[in-house]
Amino acid sequence: MTAGAFPRTVARPLRSGRRARPVVRPLAIFILAVVVAFFAVIYTRISLDRTAFELQRLNRAIEAEQEHYWDLRVEYARLQAPDRVTQRAADIGLVYPEDVRTIEVVGVTKTVGGPEDRWTEMRALFSEQP
Repeated sequence: MTAGAFPRTVARPLRSGRRARPVVRPLAIFILAVVVAFFAVIYTRISLDRTAFELQRLNRAIEAEQEHYWDLRVEYARLQAPDRVTQRAADIGLVYPEDVRTIEVVGVTKTVGGPEDRWTEMRALFSEQP
């Protein structure tokens, strides 16, 4: 037993009795939707790849800036070394005074401290708000 061939077109009678054209519009719409979906998937892949390349570029930039940051930290530590600061101060003529004089300013409380606090009074002057 064999089945008959599937009719390729479906013809519907019109009100006037004539036969209608074959119904291909739903098939064309389906094919168009599939093609549009295919290109949408391709576009999203391209968009994801572009985003991945951008993230990779940003990660490289972050790594370079972090390396630069640590280089600057090392340079900062080198410039702040007490031996270097003492040597530079001596080169330009700055030395610790032989005698220490206390200057009293009205309105500033007196602080008592050892040699490590010799600039405390001066700092207090600069930190006072008028």
